[in-house]
This record gives sequence, C-alpha cells and structure tokens, in this order.
Amino acid sequence: MRGIYLTGTDTEVGKTIVTRAIVRAAVRRGIDVVALKPVESGAPEVDGELVPEDAVALIEAARSQEGIGDICRYRFPDPVSPHLAAERVGRAIEPGPILELLAGHARRHELVIAEGAGGLLVPLSDTLLYGDLIAESGFALVIVAPNVLGTINATLQTVEAARRRNIEVLGVVLNQTPPTELGNADAIATHGAVPILGELPTADIGDTDALADAAERTLNLDPLLG
Repeated sequence: MRGIYLTGTDTEVGKTIVTRAIVRAAVRRGIDVVALKPVESGAPEVDGELVPEDAVALIEAARSQEGIGDICRYRFPDPVSPHLAAERVGRAIEPGPILELLAGHARRHELVIAEGAGGLLVPLSDTLLYGDLIAESGFALVIVAPNVLGTINATLQTVEAARRRNIEVLGVVLNQTPPTELGNADAIATHGAVPILGELPTADIGDTDALADAAERTLNLDPLLG
C-alpha cells in the first residue's frame, strides 16, 4: 500500500490542520488522494448520528464523495482516549476493520493519507497501541509537533517509538511557528536523524486552500507527494 499516516507528539498539536493542508496540496497537484480518520472520539451527535468533525474536515480537504463510514470506521461520543471511549459504549476497537479500510482505499486511490488519534502510544484497546496498528499497515509516518518549548523531547520520543516498530519516518512538521526562534528544528534533526519537512506558519484554519498555500510555501512536500 502507498500510504502516509500522520501522528502527533500529543493531542491538540494541529494534526488535522496539517493533514488538511497536505491533502488539499495533493488534490491541487492532480493526485487521486483520499483522506481517512479511522478512529475519532469526541464526535457530537447531530440528528441522532455521530458526526466526527475531523473526518468531515478531511472529506472537505480531499474534495471527496466518500461517506463518513468510508472515512471513519470507529467514532465515539466521549472526548477521551479511544480505548476508553469505545469501552463506554460497549465496543472494542479491532485492528482488522481499520487495516481493511486502509487496504481497500489503497486499491482504489493513488494515495491514502490517514490521520491518527493523539500520538503513537495512544491505546486503541487493552492490547493495541496506535503505533502497533500503523506498523502493521506498512504506512510511512509524518510526525506533527507543536513549535513550542518542550517539543524537542516529545518529538524525539515519538521518533524512537516509531523506529522501535520499524515504521518509516518521512519527517517532522513543526506547526504554528512562533515569533521567537526556539532551535527546535535543528535539535530534532540533529539528535533524531530525521528530516524536518518544514515549519507551518499560523494561517486561517477555516480556509483549506489557505492552508495548502502555506504548506506549499513552507513545507517540503515532495517526499510525501512526489
């Protein structure tokens, strides 16, 4: 399968923002891309149906005609870790349906871009971490890290966790570049021996094309979309 998984160093680091930017850039390059959010918790109920907002945003970014169920296999109402969100509604997250979702789209599309939940060591069940599922999928990894003080440690830990699982790390995107230089990019590249794909500046997060413009200006997208 040709696929990319985006993970974060933590929750709320801008994974969906970066994923939307990359996906729309792929669309504008003429790539047949599909964007997936296989597991999402914290989905509000609208007219009796759970609506995973990140998955909806990815559908828009990809200009896709896919239904929610074809993009997000597991969705839960409570904004907690996926394993607990599933447990609270009497369900269990199994790797098989997610891997089938990824493989099915890989057969139909030129490129599959999937967004994880939180970081690599987020539990999906009592026996499965998200990083283990990504390793089994064979997808390469992009790490999204906030460009803030403390991100060096968290990012290097994520790189180590990926490599222990033999996951190919394509690079790191530093999100929301601050006005003061913190030395994050150089330190992560040096100590992690990992490419820095760029530093995505603050942009209008409501405008997917503006995000794609920012990504094209500031990120090296060729290793992802080349």
